[in-house]
Amino acid sequence: MNANLFQRDIQWILDCPDLLVGDAHHLRLGNISIPADERFEPSTHKVGRYFEHLVAVLLEQSPDHRLLEHSVQINRHGRTLGELDFIYDDQFGVLTHCEVALKYYLYYPQDNSTGSHFIGPNPQDTFENKVSRLISHQIPLSQTYYPAAKRWESFVKGVIFYPHGLESPTTKPQYLSRDHFRGTWLYARNVSLLADNPDDTYSICQKPHWLSPTIDETAILSLPELRNLVSMHFSYRSQPLMLSRLYEQQGKWLERERLFIVANQWPHSSQ
Repeated sequence: MNANLFQRDIQWILDCPDLLVGDAHHLRLGNISIPADERFEPSTHKVGRYFEHLVAVLLEQSPDHRLLEHSVQINRHGRTLGELDFIYDDQFGVLTHCEVALKYYLYYPQDNSTGSHFIGPNPQDTFENKVSRLISHQIPLSQTYYPAAKRWESFVKGVIFYPHGLESPTTKPQYLSRDHFRGTWLYARNVSLLADNPDDTYSICQKPHWLSPTIDETAILSLPELRNLVSMHFSYRSQPLMLSRLYEQQGKWLERERLFIVANQWPHSSQ
């Protein structure tokens, strides 16, 4: 893995505002310095697992935390009840259980079968369902099965994508931070709408690198090239595409916005 990409993904985590607000405690990580030659070779293409591994790196380097356990399986009577993401001492010596997540949700204004307007690429995953599981299942696990923990924290980062050309809604779900990172989503059939900035270019974010902007100068796409790629991709696949929309400034590519392209039938299973 490119060391520069590793460092940029780490910095993205530190810069990204919390996706959740509320009464629960949130893990706070300062501007932790990761050695320049430090790198992490992801052993997974799963974005969430990659994010979790990077958080482990940050906790290991944090002067305010002492990481004790990671991915603690809770098993009872031959059944797996769940997993505790992290157990650590904080700067005050308090044993803490923390659940982490990296989530991407699309604002879908129409009523739909999910009962939510903030829906994941997999429509069975909604913002409300994630919050409910975090509060009612994941965090309470340690209260029952790891009673030595005296504090409970969450660390949830991510992006909310809003439909191209529509204003953001004035009403947000409970617990969704108003300061969250924002992106834009489009159906595959509407990619031509991106012609509003004809000089922009595009780069595909490859899993698990859905965190910092993907700027691979060997894979920069013009809008016509992007249209062809999207058409070919969705002709035989339904998985969404994450993109960086880029512009050039003083010889450098900078991200204008993060884009999410979904199949024309999303969030439904068929047209």
